[in-house]
Amino acid sequence: MSTSSFFSINWLKNLGTGLLLICNLQARTQSVKMTAFGNQALQETVVPVRPGIPGLQPFWNQSSHQFIYAPAFNYKAVNGATFYRFELLSLVDSSRYKFESGVPYAPLSPVWADVPVGYFNLKAMAVGADGKELGTAGEGKYYRAAYFNGIYHSPVMAYDKSAMTALNNLLNKDFVNYWFEHKSNDPGYEYYRYPAKIWSALIIGAVTQARLKANTPEASRYTQLAKIVADYLISVSFKPGTPLEYHPPTYRGYEDIFKKVTPHIKTDSHLMIQSADAGNAYLDLYDLTADKKYLEAAKRIASTYLKTQLPNGSWYMFINVNTGKPAAPNIAIPTSTINYFDRLSRDYKVPGLEDATKRAVKWMMENPIKTYDWQGMFEDIGPRAAYSNHSREQVCDMAVYLLKNAKSDPRNLPLAEDLIRFAEDQFVIWEKPVAAKKNKIPKGDAWNSVNWITPGVQEQYTFWEPVGRTAGIMMETYRTAYNVTGKDIYLAKAKSIANTFTVVQSHHNGDYPTLFSKFKSNFWLNSVVYPAKMMMLLENDLKSQKH
Repeated sequence: MSTSSFFSINWLKNLGTGLLLICNLQARTQSVKMTAFGNQALQETVVPVRPGIPGLQPFWNQSSHQFIYAPAFNYKAVNGATFYRFELLSLVDSSRYKFESGVPYAPLSPVWADVPVGYFNLKAMAVGADGKELGTAGEGKYYRAAYFNGIYHSPVMAYDKSAMTALNNLLNKDFVNYWFEHKSNDPGYEYYRYPAKIWSALIIGAVTQARLKANTPEASRYTQLAKIVADYLISVSFKPGTPLEYHPPTYRGYEDIFKKVTPHIKTDSHLMIQSADAGNAYLDLYDLTADKKYLEAAKRIASTYLKTQLPNGSWYMFINVNTGKPAAPNIAIPTSTINYFDRLSRDYKVPGLEDATKRAVKWMMENPIKTYDWQGMFEDIGPRAAYSNHSREQVCDMAVYLLKNAKSDPRNLPLAEDLIRFAEDQFVIWEKPVAAKKNKIPKGDAWNSVNWITPGVQEQYTFWEPVGRTAGIMMETYRTAYNVTGKDIYLAKAKSIANTFTVVQSHHNGDYPTLFSKFKSNFWLNSVVYPAKMMMLLENDLKSQKH
């Protein structure tokens, strides 16, 4: 059984009055066909993810949609209570589970392995020395999500072929071909209104396809496309001498669409974390072409990051492009910048970034690593209150950074694995998904959970949908974890998501759709590009292991 640097199963054994009993993991009431990985995963689910402890660790899960790992809730102490009796009622099969603890916020570990997948009601009753109930410490309705019981699916095609097919479909669409003739973005493709995000993704997609089709005429065409988009992105980036010089804009053009679709967006602001997307795109293109102008463009983005880094080590989430002042008080979770600096330092020997990286990592350790407030940071979603809109992207980013730097500090590895468990717990749907919290979604709609194809990975609390790019990030996190730890279950999880990409693709004529669904939805090209790159990297790993 794995443990984390923040929580050990021994804590469970010593909790409260000793009335808390570790559950018998073999005592199963569910008729589930278990795999070897399933048995391992089930045992791991009884260990909570960073359980809240009053005054020591915050309760981060008040807005959660689901729990794979045993949760603990912020139930309150009742005066005169000697212990607390927890009663759990499954709304799936009406089965009941009970245990007792000396504290009202105990994790549900004693019964968790036996609770069926689905909704359940929970109540904690305070009990006095005479055995009489004194009142309710807390109660609620929650969703016990399915644990990993894979490997899921057989791949419809090899992962690199899958990536090549999806990219081929994307790169031959009219709104992509438009670049060759006009050397600019097609005004008919509305998502081009996010240059830092979408144009950067298109560069990475073209470079990835050029690598997949190396030494062919097509590779030359895709390289040309990447250069056209990169050159135009550089040309529209903020000018020298402005507060955000050399950074690509988060928003550009499409005024009518912004007003109609996303009127809450301040288009004169910039989401700081997304500049790293462009920097990584330029580095990918430099790796392919050896054209130093793209390396220099990447360095200039880093230089502006250095100039705008706050004394606390992070950056404001949104900055006004004209004044350089914060457009909102929220501080960014700077994992994309940390990994960007790390890549520049490690792979390109760019000097002067180490201190800034350390300060940003220090901010991480003193803030989200402690608070577990993993606020979602998206260009089309405004800043939210603490704990109200978790997302897993920055969690995965930080886990990857820690994994890649595990040799430099032995504490990095258990922390990285703890973060991966959080991302899985809150956002991965292996099977039997909890429904999206939206009203009146038609049954034939991609947004309806009955049409989701699992395994999938949800984007954020306020957009509870299985997004392709999100799945690609989770797959890459598992791949990195396997490469560092050698634990087979991580590779099995990565392959399960990769297999699902090929299954989803088979429903969409070779496309990677934005949502893991049987039905079509809107088409964000970044949800094609990033998964395709990760599928290529996973296939490369698997091929290298055979030799």
